[in-house]
Amino acid sequence: MLQQRSTGLANAQSRAREVPEVSVIMPVYNTRQEWLDTAIGSILGQTFKDFELIIIDDGSDETTQRQLSGYKDSRIVYLRLEENMKAAIARNEGLKIARGQYIAFMDSDDISLPERLEKQVEYMESHLGVGLVSTRIGDAEHPRRAERLREANCSKQIECDLLLVGNVLCTSSVMVRREVLHRENVQFCADCVLAQDYKMWLDLLGRTEFGKMDDVLVRYRKRKPNPKRERQEEIACRIQTETLNRKFGVRVDEAEMLVSFLHGKEVSGDGELLLATMNHIIEQLEVGGYKRQYAEASLQWALRKVLHRTRTWRRQLRLIRLLHNNIWRPNLFCRLFCLFTRGIL
Repeated sequence: MLQQRSTGLANAQSRAREVPEVSVIMPVYNTRQEWLDTAIGSILGQTFKDFELIIIDDGSDETTQRQLSGYKDSRIVYLRLEENMKAAIARNEGLKIARGQYIAFMDSDDISLPERLEKQVEYMESHLGVGLVSTRIGDAEHPRRAERLREANCSKQIECDLLLVGNVLCTSSVMVRREVLHRENVQFCADCVLAQDYKMWLDLLGRTEFGKMDDVLVRYRKRKPNPKRERQEEIACRIQTETLNRKFGVRVDEAEMLVSFLHGKEVSGDGELLLATMNHIIEQLEVGGYKRQYAEASLQWALRKVLHRTRTWRRQLRLIRLLHNNIWRPNLFCRLFCLFTRGIL
């Protein structure tokens, strides 16, 4: 099932002797040739040199195999899965042999900017309590576009965002301490293949601190509309609901109501009940050690997205009346922006 070889000048003896500081794990499955070359080249061209790049060929076709075999670099370690096992299992195979103190994740169609590893290692060495750090991301096709900065990026705020907003971390921008994953026995969830990264971040809640750097160090290639998107959203909602219930004692019905609403699904019933549920979940998070201001900030971000998806004045007014002077009070500019960007006006 699994074949392993080192490329270029690397061999079993040198791999055993030289332990890199960073292991970069990149699963590959039939990635477009120019995107794959760019992704691999962006790692090999890092200003930080003490790393190994573990490429897991997840059952790709012969064209991709030939392309990968053409790399002659002693820092590349190549593993091949004979069958396509999906990204979660491929990444976990990489975790089994990763030797670096830090592990960086990278998708085979994204781009790491030259100083990514250097700056992330510096961040980890100056924030010893942080076990996972991500960065801001840009758009691979439109370099001037970048993820907006959040006002607060402390660990508790990031955790609240993960709990209430969804998967706010781009896998290709994440670096983790290997000792944290080993100590907590955390890996990617093969049963949640469409949301395996999100499940991993939630599994790390309460086990380590999270950090996010202001620098744009990764350019993310947006995928075309995926027929599996609805299924992916369904799995993510289930994971989110289960985490709120298991870790914070939120009742399943309350968690399901809030998560469904925040992910743009119509919630039948009394709007006041929804508002009471929001406040009760905030109180539960407070008991769990999260400041109310962080939970409210996350909810406001999520509600801004709900408003953006709301396509009619009537439904927007209904939403704003519900939230008025409670969780969030959107101004006129925000409402007009949402309507314009949804193509209504």
